[in-house]
Parts: sequence; C-alpha cells; structure tokens
Amino acid sequence: MATRLKPLKLGQASDPAVNGVIQFSKDGFGDTQMFGLIARRPELLKRIAAVFEYLFGGGGLIEPYLLEMMRIRTGHLNACTY
Repeated sequence: MATRLKPLKLGQASDPAVNGVIQFSKDGFGDTQMFGLIARRPELLKRIAAVFEYLFGGGGLIEPYLLEMMRIRTGHLNACTY
C-alpha cells in the first residue's frame, strides 16, 4: 500500500515564497491541505498559485458570487457533506 503524503504546514517549507502561498491559502480559502500537498513540489506550487491569484485574488477575474457557486457545485459533484 502506498504511503499517503502529508501536506506541509505553514512555516515548514524552507522557501519563504512557498510559506507565503500556504498563508495565502489559509487566509483566502481557510484550508491549506491542497496547497500544502502541492508545496512538496515548490516550482509547481508557485505556478498554480499564480493562476489562483490571477483568477480569484483581489480584483480577480471571477467574482466572489460566482466563486461561491463554483465551490457549492464542486462540493455537490464530489458528494462533499462539508
């Protein structure tokens, strides 16, 4: 059986930029799991974080109302009870 990867927690990365992205996910989404896992590949995390910032960041392309609708629909499709 494969070992599960554990997400990096805020402050665990040696790269300050990676810790900044994890902080951004905590502040913006309230959840660091996804970004914490991707942080195991810092170069990938930085690219994905740039896309998220472009789409969802302050003044991003996706309005807060639409973002919430996307989150609700994604949760429904994945049978998420949260």
